[in-house]
Amino acid sequence: MERHFVTAGGLQVHYARAGRGAPIVLLHASPGDHRPLRGLAGELARRFTVYALDTPGHGGSDRLPVADPDMTDYAAALGRTLDALGLDRVHLYGTHTGAKIALTFAVGHPGRVASLVLDGLGVSTPEERADQLANYLPPVRPRGDGAHLVSAWHQVRNMYLYWPWYREEPAARLPAAAMPSPERLHEVTTGLLEAGDAYPLAYRAAFICDPVPLLARLTVPTLILASPDDPLHAHLSRIPTTRSRTEPSGGDPARLAVLVGEHAAVRSGGMTEPPGSPAPSVTGTPARRYVPARTGASLVRWAAPPSGARPLVVLPPAPASGRAVRRLLEGAAASRPVVAVDLPGTGDSEPRHPFTTDLDELAGAVVDVLDGLGLNTVDLYGGGAGAVIAAAVAARHPDRVHALALAAPPDPRVVTPDLAARRTPGLVPDDHGVHLLRAWHLVRDGALRAAARVFDPDDLHMRVLDIVKAWPCYGTAFRAALGGPWPAELRTPVVVADPPGDPFLASGETASPPFHHDGRGGAARLLAALDELTV
Repeated sequence: MERHFVTAGGLQVHYARAGRGAPIVLLHASPGDHRPLRGLAGELARRFTVYALDTPGHGGSDRLPVADPDMTDYAAALGRTLDALGLDRVHLYGTHTGAKIALTFAVGHPGRVASLVLDGLGVSTPEERADQLANYLPPVRPRGDGAHLVSAWHQVRNMYLYWPWYREEPAARLPAAAMPSPERLHEVTTGLLEAGDAYPLAYRAAFICDPVPLLARLTVPTLILASPDDPLHAHLSRIPTTRSRTEPSGGDPARLAVLVGEHAAVRSGGMTEPPGSPAPSVTGTPARRYVPARTGASLVRWAAPPSGARPLVVLPPAPASGRAVRRLLEGAAASRPVVAVDLPGTGDSEPRHPFTTDLDELAGAVVDVLDGLGLNTVDLYGGGAGAVIAAAVAARHPDRVHALALAAPPDPRVVTPDLAARRTPGLVPDDHGVHLLRAWHLVRDGALRAAARVFDPDDLHMRVLDIVKAWPCYGTAFRAALGGPWPAELRTPVVVADPPGDPFLASGETASPPFHHDGRGGAARLLAALDELTV
């Protein structure tokens, strides 16, 4: 599936798209994002153009600018998203929270929904609803010891053992079923952790939404189903069937896709294949998009700039994402076009599989991003291991780089490939979530080693999410950057920049290439130093 962003109502919405045919839109459960729906999306893509959306405030989608949104707010956001995608009429599938968003939208806009599938539709009693609102949504508060990660893993794991998850007693035990794979648990847990204080909002809206009155107003052809393993399977008996049919489903994506596909196929008359994905537009905050590169699509963040200014392209200190350089991005955006790149295999980039790369290929991927953005000559910033990649780009493509800004590049005499490999150990998800705690202390210990202080827990939380989301290949760019020699000759002028916060390099492990200008002292001073190099 290809991942994209679209701007709807001033907010960026993240989605994945695949297939050809009439459009079908998938809305995921809480907590998390679209990733657990990829299996279903892949099956449906044989017959339909599939859009799997991230709910506002989840995954890559901006949160709604409403303090306490309800289902009508989420349904309105869905309508704006469909408008932005150029979709007038769609088949609609929603599961759990997504089911209530889909139902609310279909009731309010029946002409835009050709068919509707509600998978796991919750119908709670007033007593159940009050209990859920009081206990289901513990806040995510990063702690210095990383225990919040373990708590989130336990919460998600318990969702497959008890209903509701917090009632650990025999009467609440779900029928014996296979526990999802560690990788699936990891996707849901990291989705919850990334949503942070936004994750309770969609849940709360779903809990307070009573679907029964909505079902009475529903005029769209509707299929309501739930897997026997779903804790909401028992709610099928609570659902009026006068305007819909209910059916148990198997738990596997192939069987579910058959039910959803057959329900939609007979109602696709007159529907046409949708247009291609619209180009994302720049909003007031750093905007995001995916840009194809030889190593796979890279996520970039950019800020709308004054026209005519030379762009500043920022390579973060791998394995961090562009979020690690957000202050530089925001500080420089007042006077320059600024682009931050999630390097191949890091952050939210989409690396090809299997993913292996070297310094030449990393440099080539950065040039691919420049080409994809239509950028010719740029100033190029690199921090930490990103500085090595920036220097490699300048050495191989001097005509594309006006000046280099290097921030604490690693000393190859100290940071050997063997040391780089030890700094980026495997983080394969395990049954009990221990890999999350391992990642937390990997980053925390690195912060202590690098700066003799502990990063703020919120900052540590962000850095840990950067690496665990990309766990299969998070260390590849770091190791590749440090596996080759520093460019022997740089014809490009070099400016020294403020050292970035980099828990993967310790104090005393950075190099000092020949700097032509001093750009330390904040974003304004860095830009001034780069401008001084203009002939």
